[in-house]
Amino acid sequence: MAMSSHMLRKGYQRGTLFSFRAFQPTSLLRSYSDTTTIPSTQTIEAPYDAVIVGGGHNGLVAAAYLSKAGKKVAVFERRHVLGGAAVTEEIVPGFKFSRASYLLSLLRPVVFKDLELKRHGLKFYFRDPNSFTPIINSNESLLLGGDQNKNRKEIAKFSLKDAKVYADYEEWLERLSYSLDPLLDYVPFNLSHINSSSWRDRVQVIRSMIPFGKMLTHYHTPVSLSSVSLHVLNRWFESDVLKATLATDAVIGALLSPYSVGSG
Repeated sequence: MAMSSHMLRKGYQRGTLFSFRAFQPTSLLRSYSDTTTIPSTQTIEAPYDAVIVGGGHNGLVAAAYLSKAGKKVAVFERRHVLGGAAVTEEIVPGFKFSRASYLLSLLRPVVFKDLELKRHGLKFYFRDPNSFTPIINSNESLLLGGDQNKNRKEIAKFSLKDAKVYADYEEWLERLSYSLDPLLDYVPFNLSHINSSSWRDRVQVIRSMIPFGKMLTHYHTPVSLSSVSLHVLNRWFESDVLKATLATDAVIGALLSPYSVGSG
């Protein structure tokens, strides 16, 4: 919320004040010692163009963009550390964990580029193997990772057919993701206004859909944004263990089940 003056009241008085006075991506990585602690009896009055309540990764990214646009921004965080779900903490003595960030697919490349995160030291450590599915009342399990030969051997324990087509499924899914990915960084075009739009806008819409159309004609596989994930998986596989493993990606964070419309 934007305002010329902000008074911090009860509830966030014990948190931290994090002020973006200039656009500096490195400030996103500051520790708690670099922030300002607000005494519980003190009221803060300061002229800010924008105040963001919550210093999680979304709040920090928003603050960085606002600051980049020349706005004076304050971020208020109740906890002793900034970062929200992206924080790494020593939850168990001697072991550090990411508190909630289980994937990075939602970190858009444009954000990574705009904030110059690589130049400021952000490194990725990829998990391999990346999926482990234990089976109740059995000594068997399914372990998947980046090695396709090992994946085939693992899947073959449950279905030879599935082991043969798994690589094709991965390629299809990658092509589908590649086709939809550019659309995520743009405001959806209103198709109801396409007749009254400029020719330039119409051409842009058509160009954005070309990769998606090519993918469908190449694989002849029906898919839509309203698909049911279990129906999609049933067309590819027969093993319940493999389908349950792959369906996880469709339901995490979506408040859906594999039987829900839109989960596919």
